[in-house]
Amino acid sequence: MAKNPLNTSSASPRRRIATRVYLRPGATPGTLNPIAGSAPATVSVLTCEGDGGAHAVSRVDDLRRLPSPAEKGMCWVRVTGLGNVEPVVAVEDFYGIPRLAVEDTLSPGWRTKMEEQGDFAFFLLQAPSDAAGSRKGEHLSLFCKQGLIVTFEDAPTTLVDSLWDRLEKEPPSGKIEHLAELVTYMVLDLIVDGFYPHLDAKDEELAELEDRISDHVPNRWELSRLYTVKRDLITLRRLLTPFKELRNDVQKLHTPESIKELRPYFADLDDHIIQADELLDTYYEVAKSLDEISQSMLSNRMNDIIKILTIISTVFMPLSFIAGVYGMNFDTRYPLNMPELSLPFGYVLVLLVMGGVVAGMLWFFKKRGWL
Repeated sequence: MAKNPLNTSSASPRRRIATRVYLRPGATPGTLNPIAGSAPATVSVLTCEGDGGAHAVSRVDDLRRLPSPAEKGMCWVRVTGLGNVEPVVAVEDFYGIPRLAVEDTLSPGWRTKMEEQGDFAFFLLQAPSDAAGSRKGEHLSLFCKQGLIVTFEDAPTTLVDSLWDRLEKEPPSGKIEHLAELVTYMVLDLIVDGFYPHLDAKDEELAELEDRISDHVPNRWELSRLYTVKRDLITLRRLLTPFKELRNDVQKLHTPESIKELRPYFADLDDHIIQADELLDTYYEVAKSLDEISQSMLSNRMNDIIKILTIISTVFMPLSFIAGVYGMNFDTRYPLNMPELSLPFGYVLVLLVMGGVVAGMLWFFKKRGWL
C-alpha cells in the first residue's frame, strides 16, 4: 500500500485536543464526587518570598498546618489528584473556598471561565494538548487572591510542572508586589501560547493539502484529512473563545493598587489572544475554502462522468434501433417485408450506415461544444 506523503504525525483519527467533559448527572449541587481513575490527592506548597529570594517546594502531610496567605510574596498550594475528596475538603475549609466552586474543580472538561467566589478570583481553565499529540488536553482549577494561589488538578499537569520549575530557577523580581496576580497571568499566558504550535501545525497541513488538491481531484484519504483539520480547528476555537471573554473578566483580578503594576502584562496577554484568534479564523476560512473547492471538483468530475455516459448512451440509441429493426427476420418473399435482407452486401451496408450515424452524431456533439 502506498504511503501518503502528507505528514500525519500531528493527529490520528481518535486523538483529542481537549479534555473530555466529566459529569455525574443527577447529583445534588455542592456534592463532591471523586474522579474515577484519578490518583489520591496530595498537597504541595511553593512559597515565593517578597524580596525575590529563594523558593521552597514541600509536601504537606498534615492538612491542619496549611500555610496562610503570604503578606509579602506568594504562597501556592497545589492539590494533585482528585481520587479522594477528604484533602480537597480540608483545603476548602481552611481557605474558605466556596463549595460550588470546588464542585466545578471535580468536573474536568468544562468551559474556561472566571468568576468571583468570595475573596477569590476563580479560574476554570482548559489547556489544549501539545501539537505532537504526546500529551493530552489538561484541566486546571485556580483560585487566586492577594498572596495566595490554590490549584486543583486531577493529574499532574505539565503546565504547572513547568511553571514551578521556572519559578524555582528564575524567581520573580522583588519589585513586583502582587506576585499571586502575576503568576496567574503566567498561567494564562502559558495556556494561550500553547495554541500557537497547534496553529502552526494546521497551517502546514493546510498548505500541503492545498498543493495536493490543486494538482488533482482529492481522493478519499485527502478528504478525510481535511475533515480532521476542520474538526481540530473547531475544537481549538471552542477552547480559545472563552479566553477572549476572559480578557474583560480578568480585570476583576486586579486591586486598585495592582492595576498600574500589572497592566503591561495583561495587555501582552490580550495581544496573544487576539493574534491566536485571528490566525484561527484565517486557517478555518482556508480549510472551509479547500472543502468547497474539493466538493466543486468532485461535482465537476461527476458531471464529466455523467456527460460521457450520456453521450455513449445517446450514440448507441440509433444503433440499437437499426439492429432491432433488422433483427425481426421477416419473410423476404414479400416486397413489404424488408427486401434489404436479400441484398448480397446487406450486412456490410447496415454496418456502414451505423458507422455513418455514429460519425454524424459525434460531429454534431463536437460542433455544439458538448465534447
